[in-house]
Amino acid sequence: MKPSSLPASPAPGFARRFLPVWALGLVGVAALLLQPLPPALLASAPALRELPPVLVRLLVLLNPLLLLTAMAAIGAACAPRVGLRSALAGDALARLDARTALAVGAALAVVIAVVDAALAPWLGSAWQQVVAQANAAPWLPALLLGVLYGGITEEVVMRWGLMAPVAWGAMAVQRRVRGGSPGQPSALVAWLAIAVAAAVFALGHLPALAQSLELSAPVVARTLGLNLLAGIAYGWLFWRRSLETAMLAHATTHLGFALARWVG
Repeated sequence: MKPSSLPASPAPGFARRFLPVWALGLVGVAALLLQPLPPALLASAPALRELPPVLVRLLVLLNPLLLLTAMAAIGAACAPRVGLRSALAGDALARLDARTALAVGAALAVVIAVVDAALAPWLGSAWQQVVAQANAAPWLPALLLGVLYGGITEEVVMRWGLMAPVAWGAMAVQRRVRGGSPGQPSALVAWLAIAVAAAVFALGHLPALAQSLELSAPVVARTLGLNLLAGIAYGWLFWRRSLETAMLAHATTHLGFALARWVG
């Protein structure tokens, strides 16, 4: 029998696309246990102080767990429809481009470090204090949190769970206007999805930062600009390579942060 006459392998079902991505994302959610409880949370909910610390920490994981579950399911439904690939989800054509991921992740770490150094005089003393406190904290929990939650879970949520449905919706609108059949997203659709997911990714960093200092215009501009750049880079890797390539690049950025801290 000629290879061309072999029956095509069936596409993976929803459970096969959902469960491995969700399970890997759980590793990042569990990594949240490495960070101390936010003082603002305990101050806003005094009843939590009466609960066992282990139970409080598990309750803190509830929202990230629900978000991960929802976004892993949405991505499993939408990503294959727009040609966005993940080996974890059973896509036989997905490949991890480790060389590109490492290069992009390292380059982002360097750019962010250089920009932060250049902007330091304008970011204010409160920002410098936050940076000093972060540098004084134990390095291993921060590194694991960045690599596991940032590199894995945030990519499941932002790229797999948000970028994929935006691309699917944009493709549906494009087909309705121009006609055509389902397939790979056009460059316009892909960049729209990349930009939307990157913008949400950038905005999502502000609430946590606001718990540590009063947000000023330079701090907001720095946070939005750098995270938007990173989100665009990870989204491009998801589009052109795979979800796993975006994950590795994101994790590498955090490894670069840790290396810069050691060197500094």
